[in-house]
Amino acid sequence: MELPIRYLNEKGQLDDGESSQLRYVYDIMYGEGEPYHNADWSVVIYPSEVKLVDIPTAAEIFAERYNNDEIPCRYKYTDYIKNKRLQSTIKGLGLDSDAFWLLVMFCYDYTCSIAYDGFVFAPTRKENIESLIKLLPDMKDSKVKLNLRTSKGKVEIKSNKTILFILEWIKRGYEQDKDSIGINAIDINDSSELFQEEKESSPILIWHFASLLRYFFKLNPQFKGRTKKGTDYSLNKLALISKMIYYTKLSINESFLTDDEFLRGYLQRYKKKELKIQSNVYPTC
Repeated sequence: MELPIRYLNEKGQLDDGESSQLRYVYDIMYGEGEPYHNADWSVVIYPSEVKLVDIPTAAEIFAERYNNDEIPCRYKYTDYIKNKRLQSTIKGLGLDSDAFWLLVMFCYDYTCSIAYDGFVFAPTRKENIESLIKLLPDMKDSKVKLNLRTSKGKVEIKSNKTILFILEWIKRGYEQDKDSIGINAIDINDSSELFQEEKESSPILIWHFASLLRYFFKLNPQFKGRTKKGTDYSLNKLALISKMIYYTKLSINESFLTDDEFLRGYLQRYKKKELKIQSNVYPTC
């Protein structure tokens, strides 16, 4: 039997107190520190690696999806509970097993909603122009071409020097006029162009899932322990995260089961990665 998330009043609202099943989920939702808010508090953004604008709604969405078996994870609670070595690690660290399970499921669902079915906002004029300017350093050493298509025809330029001159003109004009051309405006033909579907690769999915669980342990340094003599399990938190990557089938590479070295490679490789994708499930910012 799976572990249900209990609703605690007739309005279907979830408790976020000390005894809540979702207390670990709320930890990473709220993060640490003072939230950003506008003058009337109609917009509140908490300093967390989970970028949410409406935490109560996000928690209820997660509870509904979890209780209705809508989270696309093949790893089940019964398998999780039966894994004695895994449970020994979780309890040895001082974690509540059920609360940690729900944390793993939220991180899995949140990450998948970004990496597989997310969206980005259409780029602003500034972003479009700066993306062109960033090409300048590579111009001298690359074979490039510039294509421009309109309703009246198309132009293709293959001369590196010509394209370099064009980009340099754009850069000079941008630096001179950027304060007067509505640089943060988004130029679209209709509202359907405002949101653009975006997907991330499996390695990014793994990195982001691991980063969220690692963030939870950063927020909660009290979860630690010392292995007793004669035990056959580890209290390495990064190794625990690595195992959850394998058990949830984010990866079927057995290297995630052995130790934390394989995961460390992912965390190092993408440590400067910035995700701009919005979730299509949770209210993100």
